[in-house]
Amino acid sequence: MDLVTTMSLILLPTPARAITAADLARCLDCGAALGGRAECPGCARAYPVVDGVLEAIAPLSGTNRIASAFYDGPGWPRFKPWEEWFLRFLGPGVRRARQQILRFLPDRPEARVLEVGIGDGANLPLLPSDWTVYGVDIARRPLLDCLARVPEMTGRLALAEAEALPFSDATFDAVFSVGGFNYFSDHAAALREMRRVARPGATIVVADEHADLHKCSLWNLLGLGAIERWSLRATGLDADFVDMVLSHRVDVAGLARAVWPEHRLVPIWNRLGYCLVGPDPWPVGERLSVFAESKHFQE
Repeated sequence: MDLVTTMSLILLPTPARAITAADLARCLDCGAALGGRAECPGCARAYPVVDGVLEAIAPLSGTNRIASAFYDGPGWPRFKPWEEWFLRFLGPGVRRARQQILRFLPDRPEARVLEVGIGDGANLPLLPSDWTVYGVDIARRPLLDCLARVPEMTGRLALAEAEALPFSDATFDAVFSVGGFNYFSDHAAALREMRRVARPGATIVVADEHADLHKCSLWNLLGLGAIERWSLRATGLDADFVDMVLSHRVDVAGLARAVWPEHRLVPIWNRLGYCLVGPDPWPVGERLSVFAESKHFQE
């Protein structure tokens, strides 16, 4: 290689390294900023990056353990078509069903956004292309599926609980969670964590189906609990998950009033689901016109 070529390579600008989840992370134990390190500089807790995913999770318990085992197990691929059918019915169409929630995210360019419970990344194609999206989930398999779907997410995913987000305070321009909230182990802690990692004034959106939606099933209305349990198992849900669905209760409205008083509760999916939003990014009278004109969230 001649001198001119060598000097040219030296002087060429080097592309900036993408900011990873590890760069934004803080230690779950002592709160020290990781700064991209694989080990906490304060307490030496390990934070390895395995297959492009930051591992920042402790042994799971409660409903988080049940949900993680399901999504990492054989039942999730069997259940997924049923979930898509549910969204198609309520949308109508999967895209419209998801946009009923995503429309509440702020219409701003180049935002840094966190999705809590990102799963396999089904919402990513519906988000603005100039956003930098990060995601956490409690199950590894969906995160790997997300990387297969969107390889650009490598380094921006974390295996973590919503109740203990591994990010520094005031890191994101928006935080959202679609599905899964009903079965978080500690709903109040999860809401507090989402608020903590959001910048002051940032929009937070949390949506799910109503936790007692199963009570509307024909079998439940007829008092045929055994058949209802069998029908849920037939969709691919394992026994522990079915028990959780039938017994788990959460007063979403009361919870939000207690820990997030500035939220708004918006019905979605023909009132079969809910969406917690706060603070409202648009004045009420302008919401429909703003969403209709938004270049970010058009069909």
